[in-house]
Amino acid sequence: MCLDYGPFKLVSDEEEISLENVASLLVQSNGLKLIDNFGKTQTISGKIGEIDLLNQRIVLA
Repeated sequence: MCLDYGPFKLVSDEEEISLENVASLLVQSNGLKLIDNFGKTQTISGKIGEIDLLNQRIVLA
């Protein structure tokens, strides 16, 4: 069964970041490193508090 309702979202407080073009999400000591399809990187502070597969959300603590 496929539950594809669109891209995952990274949720931090009241901010939502679409992970539509993100190819990799790496956990690092200072936060999360997002790498897009073209190799561009972005670092976000925080740690993963919850991964909600049904609602396609990754919630930061």
